[in-house]
Amino acid sequence: MILNKPLSDALLSRIRNGGAMTTGEKLNLIIQLSIPSILAQITSVLMFYIDASMVGSLGAAASASIGLVEPATWLFGSLVAAGSMGFSVQAAHFIGANDFVQARSVMRHGYIFGMVSSLLLLAVAVAVSGPLPGWLGGGADICPDASLYFLIFTMATPFHTLENLSAAMLKVSGDMRHPSFVAVLMCIFDVVFNFFLIFPTRTVEVLGTSLTVYGAGMGVSGAALGTLLSFVVAAVPLVYHAVFRSPILAWRLDARRFVWKGGISGMQ
Repeated sequence: MILNKPLSDALLSRIRNGGAMTTGEKLNLIIQLSIPSILAQITSVLMFYIDASMVGSLGAAASASIGLVEPATWLFGSLVAAGSMGFSVQAAHFIGANDFVQARSVMRHGYIFGMVSSLLLLAVAVAVSGPLPGWLGGGADICPDASLYFLIFTMATPFHTLENLSAAMLKVSGDMRHPSFVAVLMCIFDVVFNFFLIFPTRTVEVLGTSLTVYGAGMGVSGAALGTLLSFVVAAVPLVYHAVFRSPILAWRLDARRFVWKGGISGMQ
């Protein structure tokens, strides 16, 4: 059964203890472990399409301003994902060896490194946000919106880091449900936030009834702010479940005080 936590936990425990599995059980586990990663990739792509499609209704210039800086936003997102992947792989090795104490230590190191690196990326983004659209060949009519979109979007980097790293840690610990659910929830909230932030207050017809819908009328910057808020909404529950609720990763399970170590692979 897809995303059957008791079943996946039992299969993962059997692997860690050197037990054998049937071909059907292996396929079942592969499917369950792959779903969160697939959803995460789909979510990342969808959020850009959501922003572009909803802003596109404002005109070609608004749509072009997002498309202009999209490669740069992808670059920042890839750097965040790379850091999360590195630490989650280390944690997966320790979890596979039934060394949950070291897995939690790797996780703590990942959060510290992630926050420091995300703040550095944010500083770089703030520094280049002004001239970036011009460097990419943007015209004077779209550069201001493109610059503001990139700046607000990259303000989400610390939250994106927390969301991405927490989801990766939960996945390697065998928890597929929470990352999958939050990935879908993040897309839904992106649409909702964009709906109220991009467009101005307007009247819409619902089943023959005219309703006044509040809107901030922020345009392109509203799309970026909607994405930022979506990352915040996603990061909070993922961090909570990873740090406080996970039966493998919860920090309350540690009896000894955490100490920073320079080499992850050298931890013993």
